[in-house]
Amino acid sequence: MSAILKFIRENHILALIEQAIVKKKSRLSLNAFEITEIPNLLYNCMDVENLYLHRNKITVIPVQITDLLNLTTLTLDYNNLSTLPPELGNLKNLVNLNISYNPLNVLIPEIGELENLEAFWCNRIGLREIPKEIGKLSKLDTFGARGNELTTIPEEMTKLAKLRWLTLENNQIETLPDGLDKMEALVHCNLRNNNLREFPMSILKCSDLMFLQINNNQISSLPEDFDTSFLTGLEMIDLRLNPICELSHPEHPLVRYAEELPSSEALQELSSQASSSRGHAQMAVNATQLRLPPPRHPPDPNVVGDDSLQLVVNGTQIRPQRHTPDPLLVEMDLDASSIESSEDWENSVNSSELDVQYQSDEDRADNEIAQFFQAIGMVLPELSRYASTAS
Repeated sequence: MSAILKFIRENHILALIEQAIVKKKSRLSLNAFEITEIPNLLYNCMDVENLYLHRNKITVIPVQITDLLNLTTLTLDYNNLSTLPPELGNLKNLVNLNISYNPLNVLIPEIGELENLEAFWCNRIGLREIPKEIGKLSKLDTFGARGNELTTIPEEMTKLAKLRWLTLENNQIETLPDGLDKMEALVHCNLRNNNLREFPMSILKCSDLMFLQINNNQISSLPEDFDTSFLTGLEMIDLRLNPICELSHPEHPLVRYAEELPSSEALQELSSQASSSRGHAQMAVNATQLRLPPPRHPPDPNVVGDDSLQLVVNGTQIRPQRHTPDPLLVEMDLDASSIESSEDWENSVNSSELDVQYQSDEDRADNEIAQFFQAIGMVLPELSRYASTAS
């Protein structure tokens, strides 16, 4: 980074923090500023409730962040964090937490102290074990730990009676604990791309279940007592890419064994049978969904900056340049967008896009200023060329 660009960015960051302090702002967005160390001034933002620090280069979260006791949303995804301070458990008002895409490898047990946590993402952090303390998160509604190295989940997780959205795809899970039916609020369960050999029958006792994705596992048969007739809200059980698909198996209008969906006639017949008791079974509204916009198409990873931002130097229009992206970043972006999973947005939504639809005009203006400075960063080399040749 050039010295000029670094100076601009550092001073803009400090200006945003100072403004948040003076105006007692509840929201502060410092994402994508290439921050390596959190400025000490930030810990004076006592009124901030929503703090966005994702897509930076932060390596350490100082204990002082727990001084921000009013925090309800904290995004730390896409940084370089290898540890979290145990004092993080002191943020008792935290509702949304995202620590995805950091080389953490472990979750601190103090996570269980976040008594008001409703949405928690820890995707692709190299996690091999979920601490049993997660069972203490009695208000947890949404939990995502996809793309890790999990082989099982703790029995304590079945205590999450309010959990509705569970995403554990792309792990190495071989077994599940008994008593999954205790998660009675479960609506969507994604267990695809794991190593399960037995169908988790207890999940079918969750009366609000609508989607069970268990495709690409090692399941070769269904239990003899397989029955979904009492699940009036069930939409689909996805069993594609399991050994059972190549063997003799019972047909069911809501079980998907192949790429093609069940016939419309079969679905209509089942729907008519359940219509009398299904009036109340509507798509559950995720507590996180209330704070998230609909999924958007991911931005073109080949474009840096906003083409709508441009400078004119000596009559020459200069636009932010394009470059070949880092392959790892492209892979991360594609995974975050989860294009192949677009039909189930709750897995694909960029979890750092919290609360954006509630931004005030002032907050949106701050974001536009940030984009402007990013665009300047793209054209500084061109500007310096003109400066060096000027008489």
